[in-house]
Amino acid sequence: MCPRPLDFATLYDTWFDHVSRWLHALGAPEADNEDLAQEVFLVARRRLPDFDGRNVAGWLYCIASGKVRQHRRRRWFQLATLRGQAVDVDELPSRAAGAVALLETRDKKRLLDHLVSKMSEKRRLVFVLFEIEEYSGEEIAEILDVPINTVWTRLHHARKDFHELLSAHKRAREDGE
Repeated sequence: MCPRPLDFATLYDTWFDHVSRWLHALGAPEADNEDLAQEVFLVARRRLPDFDGRNVAGWLYCIASGKVRQHRRRRWFQLATLRGQAVDVDELPSRAAGAVALLETRDKKRLLDHLVSKMSEKRRLVFVLFEIEEYSGEEIAEILDVPINTVWTRLHHARKDFHELLSAHKRAREDGE
């Protein structure tokens, strides 16, 4: 039995939030996440007639991964050629929370992003999807098109890496104080 052809509107509505979370897990800057997600769906719309309809998650993940790589190359080129100062959207003040709480939250997020960025891409991706984005192991296996045992192995090593990185960070802070 051949899968039913996908309708773009349904695809978009069903998968947009997932793609946004994958982009975050792949290390896309938070400020660019929504734009990158839109770009993923522009590609998906263009390629939809050629898609066989199997493993939608894997197909969209591959597109998202390519968009993040392309974005990094573009961003590197912009930073290398444009000498102007970029404005970090995360640095703009917010009235939603008190100043101290906002700074603490931002510092914790930066630390998490910094530590996670030091992991291998395969481990980081599984760690972020499971621990932060709350995907199940089975969902991650389907998205990445890997056996479930591979997901659990990567998650085990990623957790170990994270704890080692966090311990090293704490030791460095204690030595610096």
